[in-house]
Amino acid sequence: MPDRTTLLIQYRALQATVRAGLGKPEVTAALVSLLEEAKAFLAENCSRAAMNSGVPGKQYFTFTDGARTSRPVNADLFKAEIDPSALAELAAAAQGPPDSLLLRQSLYSWVLTFCAANDVLFVSDQKKPGTFFEWFVGHLLARRYRTSPRKFTEVASLGMNTRIPTDFVFDLGAGKARIHLPVKTSTRERAIQVWAHQRVLDGLHGQNTFRGILVCVAETNKQVQANSVIEVCVPEQWRLYQGYIAQLHRVYYLDPPAAYLSLGAGSPQIPVKHFSEFFSESDRIVSLA
Repeated sequence: MPDRTTLLIQYRALQATVRAGLGKPEVTAALVSLLEEAKAFLAENCSRAAMNSGVPGKQYFTFTDGARTSRPVNADLFKAEIDPSALAELAAAAQGPPDSLLLRQSLYSWVLTFCAANDVLFVSDQKKPGTFFEWFVGHLLARRYRTSPRKFTEVASLGMNTRIPTDFVFDLGAGKARIHLPVKTSTRERAIQVWAHQRVLDGLHGQNTFRGILVCVAETNKQVQANSVIEVCVPEQWRLYQGYIAQLHRVYYLDPPAAYLSLGAGSPQIPVKHFSEFFSESDRIVSLA
């Protein structure tokens, strides 16, 4: 029976494959195994509890084992019947599939399957879901671009070469833009860090050398006493960051807030989209044409 121990074993197996190289096919297999374990745990041990939604047009529920509950789960995007093994086909595809409701639901369901299972099994643990999401997104981009990312950038200063830690950075070689890839389950007050890191990269390497691509799950916030969920968004602050700190090239969400989707219009523009749209525009993102 799936439990804390078996889920942790699969998580550590994934961790070991990631250390050997985030872009390797073995990471896909380890992700699928972990998701199958998490899916089995939810099916065998948890029921769904409806939440009061304060988000217009969206309904949420939580997984619960009777004593512990998960983060909010979007009822329209989460489909338990989606097979984790389909992740292998997406990761290996030579050409990115077009955006579709099924692709949106698949990406969301895979990520929330692990996050929800971990929430119930490991109360108050935010580290593993955040790290899992970094690996999940980083691996899909590594497979798509056929190169593994680094978590540092080289700095030449005063005749000395040194390194500074960063989010994932992808160097795709001559003739293509590089990618700065911060990955977060949600941003909250930490959003400014993303623009600050982009500003550092712009200062070191020149604007548009690294194209900033932020990927998030959602901006939902669970109100425990009221059994409700709201979205916490600061769109006007984001416009200030985009206008006065640095320019992000894309922001992707698995469950995008309407308040941020609207930032694609107006000035300064911030293109906010479903993460599913990345796969059909991945070549255009790194094109220098």
